[in-house]
Amino acid sequence: MRLFVALELPSAVCDAVVTLCTGLKDVRWVAPRNMHLTLAFLGEVDSVQAADLHEALNTLQLIPFDLQLAGVDCFESRGKVRVLWTGVEGDRVALCHLQHKIMTALERAGLEPERRKFKPHITLSYLNRFPKEKLLDYISENNRFKTEIFKVSHFSLFQSHLTQHGAEYDVLERYGSIDKN
Repeated sequence: MRLFVALELPSAVCDAVVTLCTGLKDVRWVAPRNMHLTLAFLGEVDSVQAADLHEALNTLQLIPFDLQLAGVDCFESRGKVRVLWTGVEGDRVALCHLQHKIMTALERAGLEPERRKFKPHITLSYLNRFPKEKLLDYISENNRFKTEIFKVSHFSLFQSHLTQHGAEYDVLERYGSIDKN
């Protein structure tokens, strides 16, 4: 199974993000149903590891906190853009604390998650060596983007299925809420 841990986005937030997914030619936008904030990417995990992972994540709880999506930018390498994204504002300290707790739980479960520096964002599009000059107007026009504030009260374990049309994601489990309302 190909797994990752992420935050699901409320439908109203996804609807707002979808308004960003226009205005560029030759860009494959992320489908609204696939929008999420990745906390840890695990890759291929067997069923025994998945059971250990579930047990480790099930011990974590979180105090709900607020986030908001804002702005537009990109990740680039050697002058070519790889990912177009919207950023995260709000209680980033709580978000980073949650991500750290998840990474610790994964290690306790014997898993080795990806070790890239955590840069909270929502991917809008994966680009294939897109020249940044073609994005400057788009970024400038959309940089004041903001969603409504939303509450994070749980995190989710996702399974990724690779298809000929791109990845499809399914929520396998939700964890962490101590907000019983």
